[in-house]
Amino acid sequence: MPRPKLIFVNRVYWPNEAATALLLTDLAEGLAARGHEVHVVASGSGPAKHGGVALHRTGGADTHRTLPQRILNYVRFLVRARQVLLRLAAAGDIVVLKTDPPLLAAALTGPALRCGASVVQWIQDIYPELVVRHTGAWLSWPLAPMRRLRNRAWRRSAACVVAGEDMRPVVGSQGVPAGRIHVRPNWAPRELAVPADGAAVRAQRAAWGWEGKFVVAYSGNLGRVHEFTTLLAVAGRLRDEPGILFAFIGGGPRLREVQEQVRLRGLGNVRFLPGQPRDRLAPALAAADLHAVTLRPGFESLVNPSKLAGVLAAGRPALFVGPTTGSIAALLEHEGCGLAFRPGEDARAAAAIRALRDDPERVRESGRRARAAYERRLRFEDELAAWETLLGRSDGA
Repeated sequence: MPRPKLIFVNRVYWPNEAATALLLTDLAEGLAARGHEVHVVASGSGPAKHGGVALHRTGGADTHRTLPQRILNYVRFLVRARQVLLRLAAAGDIVVLKTDPPLLAAALTGPALRCGASVVQWIQDIYPELVVRHTGAWLSWPLAPMRRLRNRAWRRSAACVVAGEDMRPVVGSQGVPAGRIHVRPNWAPRELAVPADGAAVRAQRAAWGWEGKFVVAYSGNLGRVHEFTTLLAVAGRLRDEPGILFAFIGGGPRLREVQEQVRLRGLGNVRFLPGQPRDRLAPALAAADLHAVTLRPGFESLVNPSKLAGVLAAGRPALFVGPTTGSIAALLEHEGCGLAFRPGEDARAAAAIRALRDDPERVRESGRRARAAYERRLRFEDELAAWETLLGRSDGA
């Protein structure tokens, strides 16, 4: 019996390097390499095939600068993606829907099912709850119809896959049977499977002027769900420590806000660097001594920061600022590869950084534990095998 087509839908895909695009590219190409017929429906334009994956582009831009542009791009993508899916999907196929744009599940689950396909929801962010949490409870009632449509799509799907254990109860509370909810963590980029060698790390530190410094880096998207107030307060407490440097590597919607706060506070110990391409990611992550990962309390059940996987793969300990009762803090404590602090605990966090700076062996040991945690939990090859098994079980469900 022939294998079903695997059809992934997400607004962004290769060569875009947004987190959801990178994860999807890894999984799609990995499944194609294992002999599956894989299709991806995404925005933009480009070649019809890449990495063994058939690409179906819907046109339009995969970026947006203003809210009206964002909404227009979302609507255009949903309309065109639906048209492509209706032509492409057939009985027995498996359609995997991500959460970019937020209405993807509500818009495309029904058409996929009418084609006779099974549907798997790959839930990276839980909307509209994220919007309500950002903006205020007053939006809960206007967005209720969107939530009902999404819940119906979830309940009709063969499986709902969430990126973190904290997200499972939210999906379950919307009527999805427990047996259809799966936790599959976001893996580290494939390029981090082999750690950067010492020479490459030293060269990267020299290029950035980090020789002789203890560097605390925040690498990745500076997003709306991330907590920066405490991290900047820590930098303020350590401004007179000449051997300690903070670096923000990447961009995002809150980059200008963080830059402005650094300017207003006169933090001469903070540097900003552009995001690094995938082929430079290994030495870039390994160049830091300690990586900051942050999350605003209240968002742990709605989103799961994917940057931690890369930090652990790079063999570097993490300093987490966020809810200390969630799965991230628990992982760091269990694996012995980092420290967790609640927002506002800048004095304790600053003291911990000083202690780490003064104890290089402790930092090295925490880094070894971080890499070991990656090997056990977050290797791409392991997650690829797990996804292949999950999709096989979803066939015809």
